[in-house]
Amino acid sequence: MKQKLSIKVQVAISAILFMGILTVAISLIGYKLYHDNVMESYTSYADTVLEYAYRTTLPYSFGDMIARREMPEDYEKLREALNEVKDSSHIEYLYAIYFADIEDIHSLHYAINAKNRQELSTGAPLSTIYTYMGAPVEDGAFADETLEVLRQAVKSALRENGTLEGYSEEYGHMLNGYRVIFDSEDNAVGLLCVEIDINRINQGVKGYARTVFFIAASFTGLIVLIYILNTQRYLVGPILRIAQRSDAFVKKMQSNTDPEELIYEDAGIEACSELGMLAENVKSLANGVASYMTNLKAATSERERIGTELALATRIQEDMLPNTFPAFPDRADFDVYAVMDPAKEVGGDFYDFFLIDDTHLGLVMADVSGKGVPAALFMMVSKILVQIYAMNGRSPAQVLKAVNDVISPNNREEMFVTVWLGILDTETGKLTAANAGHEYPVLAQPNGAFELVRDKHGLVIGAMEGVCYREYELTLKPGAKLFLYTDGVPEATDASEQLFGIERMLAALNRVSDQTPEEILRGVRRAVDDFVREAEQFDDLTMLCLEYCGNGGQTSDARELVLDAEVDNLERVLGFLEEQLTAADCPMKAQMQLCVAAEEIFVNIASYAYAPGTGKATVRVAIEEEPRRAIVTFLDSGTPFDPLAREDPDVTLSAEERQIGGLGIFMTKKTMDDVSYVYRDGQNVLTLKKIF
Repeated sequence: MKQKLSIKVQVAISAILFMGILTVAISLIGYKLYHDNVMESYTSYADTVLEYAYRTTLPYSFGDMIARREMPEDYEKLREALNEVKDSSHIEYLYAIYFADIEDIHSLHYAINAKNRQELSTGAPLSTIYTYMGAPVEDGAFADETLEVLRQAVKSALRENGTLEGYSEEYGHMLNGYRVIFDSEDNAVGLLCVEIDINRINQGVKGYARTVFFIAASFTGLIVLIYILNTQRYLVGPILRIAQRSDAFVKKMQSNTDPEELIYEDAGIEACSELGMLAENVKSLANGVASYMTNLKAATSERERIGTELALATRIQEDMLPNTFPAFPDRADFDVYAVMDPAKEVGGDFYDFFLIDDTHLGLVMADVSGKGVPAALFMMVSKILVQIYAMNGRSPAQVLKAVNDVISPNNREEMFVTVWLGILDTETGKLTAANAGHEYPVLAQPNGAFELVRDKHGLVIGAMEGVCYREYELTLKPGAKLFLYTDGVPEATDASEQLFGIERMLAALNRVSDQTPEEILRGVRRAVDDFVREAEQFDDLTMLCLEYCGNGGQTSDARELVLDAEVDNLERVLGFLEEQLTAADCPMKAQMQLCVAAEEIFVNIASYAYAPGTGKATVRVAIEEEPRRAIVTFLDSGTPFDPLAREDPDVTLSAEERQIGGLGIFMTKKTMDDVSYVYRDGQNVLTLKKIF
């Protein structure tokens, strides 16, 4: 975990940041004000020097000299006069310029330039020091923006002085003052200019700014130091003393040692201050926590005991319900699958299925009023009674009446249970059922849709003695599927309090009606979860699905071939399969599809089941009536492996983009009416079903 800064450090940082920002702000404001004031002073000074220099040129008809581009005797006298002006002032340059072509900003030429005594005392020839009338101004001496301002001043015959800041690669930043020169005919012919180095100005301003910053920083350091010392003395120190004594109190409590009463009177904390109030509140809280922890230990011990008992009750309830699938691996005349998901640790819903004898299967779906442990206890009693009376050979109506007569007289808590009970004759498909206030069952005949069976409800069990129940019969054809459920399915509620409902349940069933019972229940559960999303589950959710195959699952004896699981035996497998299918008058298209699927399955067994060794494989072929279909089963004792568990490949991708493998099994599932896998009795069992 990232270590947090102490209060003292946080206060110091906050103070430094605040005063630092204040110091910088003061320095910047002072710099700006001082800079503007200095620049204003230098601008005024440049204007004064320029005005003085301009008046110096007036007696010499300087404008006519520029207009005629000539240097008479007065030209040198004018230069000397301007030299004295420059020598007596603090400027970098004093010169006059003109545009040879007023429309061309780069046609600039010098008219004269002045030099001070220091510049003239270098001993160099005057020809190298002075710039004479008509000398072109070198490129880069002025920025184009500056040249344009000067050109516009000449074109507009500006009468007053002008000032601008300019930059050139040769001279750097300069403050430029200029004035238009007129000839005797009052024509604007050139400009008289003075320049002051801005860098010299800025150095003075920066020196001032450094002084201001140093003073402000020193003041900031002093304020921060005083602030930190006071914080340590009046805030951090007392808080640390409170924390130390509180920590000692907690450690004693954690070690199951009775802590002494917290005392803060000798900690140097003023009772009337805010920290004194905090100390008193911490003391009161600590004493309350100590008392609470004593009670919590007892409550926790009791809660752990209850939690252990609830976990045990959950396991007992799970063990009471049949939860091993396939439930009857030796029976091919039916397939059954069921699930229960309680809303709490234990639930009141229950399902059951059991063989009454070799040809009769009992099916139960029930829902006890209430939830939790009471409902679970009531559920267990009800389940045992229903199974006991059904195993005694009674009809569904007789079973429900007997159970009700046992429960009702002693039902002081006035609980009740809704029950649907059916007994299926596995030879004929006749289903005899009775309903004690439970949800309607749902039935799908072969190749048909799931529909509600709106049977007549009797009174719930436990309401009153002496109630009689009515029976009814349904005939399940081979391939029919029966779906039983509790109200937790249609009454599943989303976040907006909308119910899942019967219509959505039927739609979910019909989307997976061609699947196995296990896949059907998973499909319904997915639909419920997608509808409910993040909403809390308020009721137990229990479902059961039965598929009736009929007549032992086949109308003729199954033929089987046992051989070594080797790829070289593939021809024997395909020959055996073609022989059985031809004898059953299977159409050629269905034969080809079965052979392609069989080749994929057998090659997988031969390649991977016993690798790196070898073993036996069994191929079993059976023909089933109503609907007429071929059932091809592959069995091997190799490594447990479910080829159907792999995710289907994305066939929308190109061959280069698609992952290798899985396409053969994918095509097998697409061409068969049903493909299922189970690991049973130490064997991989994969079954193909194809209607023809």
